[in-house]
Amino acid sequence: MKRYVFLIVPAVAALIIGLAVYAFHPFNRLELKSGDVIPSGIKFFNASGGVSRAGDIGGKYRVFFYLDSTDSACMERLNCISKVINLISVENISYAVVWEDSIPVESIAETGIDLSFNYSLNRRASLSESRPDAFLTDENGKIIMITGYSYVSLINEIIALGGKKDLSVGAAEMILKNASEPGASLGDNGGKTLLMFVSSGCRTCRETEEIVRQNIDSMYEKINVITVRPDFDTRQPYDRHFEIDPQQVYFNIFTNAQGIEASKRKYPLFFIINSDYSVERLFTDAGDTVKHIMG
Repeated sequence: MKRYVFLIVPAVAALIIGLAVYAFHPFNRLELKSGDVIPSGIKFFNASGGVSRAGDIGGKYRVFFYLDSTDSACMERLNCISKVINLISVENISYAVVWEDSIPVESIAETGIDLSFNYSLNRRASLSESRPDAFLTDENGKIIMITGYSYVSLINEIIALGGKKDLSVGAAEMILKNASEPGASLGDNGGKTLLMFVSSGCRTCRETEEIVRQNIDSMYEKINVITVRPDFDTRQPYDRHFEIDPQQVYFNIFTNAQGIEASKRKYPLFFIINSDYSVERLFTDAGDTVKHIMG
């Protein structure tokens, strides 16, 4: 009996040590930082089970959105990721949505993200302790930028790297499409639309809210009005046509198109959009906007 005990104890000890080494092996549990290179040995599994590596994803620049399907904050970020992929689609930037656990196929389908952009690590590796996270790398897999919970700095960086100034056309088209829900379709009004980028979090915006509230009914008779608010804001009663701006994707696309530097971008902003989604006028003051519309 003692002989078997002596055999079992070393075996159990070896198993425990082996599991510990596997769990904490630096190749499996990483905390990648700017300047690091995503290890070429890490396997990315697609929805069909095929294996790729980080280097297999083409493009001069690559964005890896790092998520976990069991984390509600990660799942809420899919709307933003979908808009980033669709609106900031340029030749030299590629996207990949990397799931630490498994690919939530149904949720992906609901957001409209192409399934081919999605990969799973099958919990065989961990790129970071924090999620949602995102990595911007060069063509060699070297990390240029890592985001924390906020994607705003990443969004501004890839807009700049993309170098396209007409992204606001696609953004305007998406906003108008999303705001024209059944039962709340926009009117004709000469094909013009006022996009109000506002947030109740700033003092100027609260003053703007009051000016808009007092004139909104009259403005609706002259022009279509859509309120665009960041995802941390609260919808107001006068927001008849409304679009959420996750991680300020729309806001930064429009301000970049107008040549406004990132450090100088602030709410409120008012864009008058033509029927071809081009920007006719930009206002920074609610009173001036109302006067222009009402004549």
